[in-house]
Amino acid sequence: MIPIVPENARKHVNQIITALLTQRAGSFSVNENVTKDCKTIVCEWYNNPLVAPDGQVIGVASMVLDITERKRSEEEQQKFVALIENSSDFIGIASMEGQILYVNPAGLKMVGLSSLEAAKTKFLVDFHSPEAFAELREQIIPLMSQHGFWQGEFRHRNFQTCIEIPTDCSLFIVKHPETGEPFCRVAVVRDITERKEAKEALLKSEAQLRQQAQDLKETLRELQHTQTQLIQSEKMSSLGQLVAGVAHEINNPVNFIYGNLNPAKEYTQDLLSLLQLYQSHYPQPVPEIEDFAELIELDFLKSDLLQIISSMKVGADRIREIVLSLRTFSRLDEAEMKAVDIHEGIDSTLMILQSRFKGNDQRPTIEIIKEYAKLPLVQCYTGQLNQVFMNILSNAIDALEEGVGKVRPPLGIRGNGDEGDQGDKGNNQFPILLYERLRQRQRSVQVPNAQCPISTIRICTQLQEPNQVTIRITDNGLGIPEDVKKQLFNPFFTTKPIGKGTGMGLAISYQIIRERHGGSLECISQPGQGAEFVIKIPLIQHNS
Repeated sequence: MIPIVPENARKHVNQIITALLTQRAGSFSVNENVTKDCKTIVCEWYNNPLVAPDGQVIGVASMVLDITERKRSEEEQQKFVALIENSSDFIGIASMEGQILYVNPAGLKMVGLSSLEAAKTKFLVDFHSPEAFAELREQIIPLMSQHGFWQGEFRHRNFQTCIEIPTDCSLFIVKHPETGEPFCRVAVVRDITERKEAKEALLKSEAQLRQQAQDLKETLRELQHTQTQLIQSEKMSSLGQLVAGVAHEINNPVNFIYGNLNPAKEYTQDLLSLLQLYQSHYPQPVPEIEDFAELIELDFLKSDLLQIISSMKVGADRIREIVLSLRTFSRLDEAEMKAVDIHEGIDSTLMILQSRFKGNDQRPTIEIIKEYAKLPLVQCYTGQLNQVFMNILSNAIDALEEGVGKVRPPLGIRGNGDEGDQGDKGNNQFPILLYERLRQRQRSVQVPNAQCPISTIRICTQLQEPNQVTIRITDNGLGIPEDVKKQLFNPFFTTKPIGKGTGMGLAISYQIIRERHGGSLECISQPGQGAEFVIKIPLIQHNS
């Protein structure tokens, strides 16, 4: 026979039976019992003694109820209640009408209530500011009714401090298991004040870091700006020393030679006239004179001597023009802003770069096309503006030399908005000898294959109303990739080999145009399409 009372409960059951047998009253107990399939269950026992007429207890009558499931439910409920009671989050229950039914101890502490009884006198509206409750009623409750729950950040009011507490909320509607009708609302709320403060502190710290990074970036930009100014000042100072040296070492001797050429020509003419008189009065000189005259080719000497002196004058003029171009380029005696003819500055720069336009065994001739509009005098820092022309033109020459032997585009004709005045060779001050020589060379060169066009630089000027001058310098080189173009005007950026470029030319040029002249410098280029640099400066500087 299988005992129905487990071993650990037998002593207790024996005590109950003994008491029943010696007493006249019944008893109630809850015991663990064992079923026939050896399962342990929990039972309620209602026991009464069976008493014979003679008063003797002859047995016990018992009614037993299996309460295992109920006991398990009660234990789970107790665990659940303990969990709610000991939770660090606010857990509250309200009726569908908004009456507070329950708030756990942590919730009471969070909202500043002293007891559950105090909480039960409140409604949902009491836990929020008017603005927050309006948001709850108009936005959150409709979503809860539609979906059965809502989760997100919200605000609750502390009854003691009247301060709104930032919270993370999970709101639920509980429905009756049989009817499916909602009968209460449950809120699980967590105070996120510290998290909010930490987040705000983090955001503040990030903002401070961003500001520090921006300050460092600005400081670096100022350092680079200062460095470019120092480099520019040193370059201009070196250029000034060069021009001063040229003026001292070349200009004075050349002026001495130039000043004596006319007297030398007159003296030579007088000597030739005197020789002519001798020949007319003494047509038959002695044999020794005749032999010497034949030896020195006297007739050729008489015709060539004046030509030599004229050639010397042309050469001296040329040297004087070069010295003048150097002085015009640097304009060291004009540090202040002045109204000048910018075509003179461009032409002086072309004069200095003339040797690089000539072809040789390594590179072809570079053709210069000038399309000058009729411009009034422009207020500018002439020396600095000429430095910009020098940097851009030098880079254009480098680009054309780099593209020698490679497929390059022909330079398209670009209108400058003043076609009726373009190519005004009489006013552009370009040296006549150089210009004519270039034009003759252009006429003598046969048009090459379309894939290898003539290396060309076009310079266009244009007056744009009401107060802007535009200079476009265009080459038909290989063009500039987009990633390189984005960095062109950054200090120390260069694509040239080490020792051939400092990366400062375009950075200084950009600074001169933007900051010194209030203008703009832009590069328009695509790989294989050449490059165009567009300079725009005011005709009149309003702050001058």
